[in-house]
Amino acid sequence: MNYYSARPILDYAKSINCPFVGIAGGKGNGKTYDIIRIGLNERIKNGYIMRYLRRYAESIKPKAIRSLCKPHRQTLINLTEGKYNDFNYYQNRFWLVRRDETGKIVEKDNEPFMICNALNSVEAFTGTDEGECSMIFYDEFLSREKELADEYYNLMIFHSNCVRNRVNKWTPLILVGNTVTRNSCLITEFGVNLYDMKKGEITVVKNSKGEAKIVFEYCDEVEVMQEAADVYYNRFNDNDRIKMIYKGDWTIGNYPHTNQQTIKSSTMLARIKIIAPSNRAICFEFRHYNDRDLFGYVKSYDNDLLPKICTFINKDMMLKNDVFNYLPQRGIFKKFIALVYTRNVFFENCEVGEQFRDFLKNFTGAAAIANVYK
Repeated sequence: MNYYSARPILDYAKSINCPFVGIAGGKGNGKTYDIIRIGLNERIKNGYIMRYLRRYAESIKPKAIRSLCKPHRQTLINLTEGKYNDFNYYQNRFWLVRRDETGKIVEKDNEPFMICNALNSVEAFTGTDEGECSMIFYDEFLSREKELADEYYNLMIFHSNCVRNRVNKWTPLILVGNTVTRNSCLITEFGVNLYDMKKGEITVVKNSKGEAKIVFEYCDEVEVMQEAADVYYNRFNDNDRIKMIYKGDWTIGNYPHTNQQTIKSSTMLARIKIIAPSNRAICFEFRHYNDRDLFGYVKSYDNDLLPKICTFINKDMMLKNDVFNYLPQRGIFKKFIALVYTRNVFFENCEVGEQFRDFLKNFTGAAAIANVYK
């Protein structure tokens, strides 16, 4: 297989009447390309409009998105037998057009091929009816950026408004993302656990009635990225982060470590239990070493830690050990923020670093400090 093909998973989802499809895989393996190609075929064959969705409005501005359909020019020419030869992006819509030798538009389709929307402004168009829809394509849903509040519910509202009064037609919502993070509040709401998925695997999540809620595929490698690896990436084969690009492995960031001798010699002053978006618990410890300033240490959560409550740090609390906190509050929260901002936090391993960063990404009031680990 040269490029990834979405047709098998879409056909399977349709066969079990599941309207929600998720796809995750390596960057550049053809996921977005193939889904837009399928949508273009539906446009030419049946006249259906495709809906394209991104998280933030900045992502659908002309400068960011106008080249999205560029790779499909030849397909467009072939499908329309030369009637149209290009796409034009205008007012958040891609139109099928024909340009002359000078680039001037001499013919334009009556309706747009693709309507682009941003989920963070979904309330502005929930009541609109844009005509018969072939699919809703939510692109780049896996991101190291902050997710939206109530993103799952807003997405359901958007899907509902796109398919209302069309009960006899299967209109899938397709979520596509690169392997940049396994922590996603949105996909967790669907019941998918990305930590347990293996490459090349398809997972079907069902509700209590046995009905399929979502069909999710973790893409295997494809030939085009193997070829790219041979030419460009194999020289970096000792770098696990590069594998995200050509192998579709989940990327892991670089997070500062400190030697275990420092940890053993330091005094633990307070602990915070943190629940990451993956529902995995990690532990943030306030530590003190050789009369230097506080530093933070993030590690895997151990159930044997004493669950003692600490809502703030003061001089008296600084002298106590085995202090535990379920949520950062008041004074302890200020200390927490200060340590993160000054990068005075160390990590047991990069995996807990990723979980910590994704906790910050989705933690109310902490969006700015998440940028420390960009």
